[in-house]
Amino acid sequence: MRDTVNVIREGVPAIGLVHDPFAALARMAVKQVGMPDAPLLIYPRDLVSEESPEELEAKACEVAERAAVMLLRVGK
Repeated sequence: MRDTVNVIREGVPAIGLVHDPFAALARMAVKQVGMPDAPLLIYPRDLVSEESPEELEAKACEVAERAAVMLLRVGK
């Protein structure tokens, strides 16, 4: 999360990508470095042993689409 905040401070649009089990930790980390409103994309973790390759690919595509939308928003 520090890297995300540092990049944003340099003027580069950025978001933090966080698996949902680590959401609280990520929010705490960005708060500690002085940017509590840093954009974080929190998404479900992959369950490689339980999900088919097609399901994993669909999840990855969804996260990529969400990331693109968020980056376009923060870039304005």
